[in-house]
Amino acid sequence: MKTNLSFCLCLLVALLMNISHAAQPPNQAMLLGYNSNFATLNGLKVHYLQKGEGEKIIFFHGYPFFAASWDNLLTHFSSYYHVIAPDNRGYGLTEKPLSLANYKVENLVEDAKALIEHIGEDQKVIIVGHDWGGLLAWALTQKYPDLIKKVVVINAPPYNVFLNMVANNKEQASASDYMERLKSPNMEALFAQYGPEMLWRYGFDKLHKKGILNDEFKAAFFSAWEQKGAFTSAINWYRANMPVFSEINDSHYWPSKDARVTVPSLLVWGENEKVFVPAMKKEIAKYVDDLTIVEIADTGHSPFLDQKEALIAAMEDFFNEK
Repeated sequence: MKTNLSFCLCLLVALLMNISHAAQPPNQAMLLGYNSNFATLNGLKVHYLQKGEGEKIIFFHGYPFFAASWDNLLTHFSSYYHVIAPDNRGYGLTEKPLSLANYKVENLVEDAKALIEHIGEDQKVIIVGHDWGGLLAWALTQKYPDLIKKVVVINAPPYNVFLNMVANNKEQASASDYMERLKSPNMEALFAQYGPEMLWRYGFDKLHKKGILNDEFKAAFFSAWEQKGAFTSAINWYRANMPVFSEINDSHYWPSKDARVTVPSLLVWGENEKVFVPAMKKEIAKYVDDLTIVEIADTGHSPFLDQKEALIAAMEDFFNEK
């Protein structure tokens, strides 16, 4: 009797352990076939993906994305380069500090610098950024140009250019008024009610229905946004760095109001971009010494999802320029 009871208890424990293990959702890296990597950088536990060998390209994502959302570009460029894509501070599997000050742009730039120094082997790297990751890429290049060989930014201005535009261009201020809604404390309540589905309906759902995004991407998306604290941390990027537009003054600019980009730069712009007004492209050009601008047709804010071939062609042309 004791033997049978002991056996049953062991069997029950094993069964519960298996259920518990099965209940844990696979992370984005596993879902899309990458290995997870972790490193403590700038005092922060950072998750990143990497693949391939050779010259290094680091990809910084925006909102509401995650490291593996670069899958199309990582798959292509890993055949020729060593590609690295982190979950930005607060996103995905990267650590999520609670204090709002942790998400100031100067701290985000130090994260990126630390990642370069961790994997760069004292060599200059190519950096690619989109949306918030694009703003980060520009700021990193303004502050630490000696670390960067070339920079590619997809639909994003430098931080100082953006602040100047929303302070002085009514059309851009109107286009960006959604940021005040995102900064609202009510956003957490909405996310608690609807979960990742709320973000999925930003347009990912339409791309999924068209077959542009597959089921593995959808599962990875939900996994990234089901991480505890991920939504608040992502919104804190806005709360920490986007002042009330009518109150912007010189103290808000970083690294400075007149900071310039001096390394060779490619700005990729979606033909149907709605987040930024057309005048933004011309304004960016005033702050970048060596700039190539490529506009991609039949796409909006995220061409790496729906126009990857055109984007890859533009990037390869830029990389091959001496």
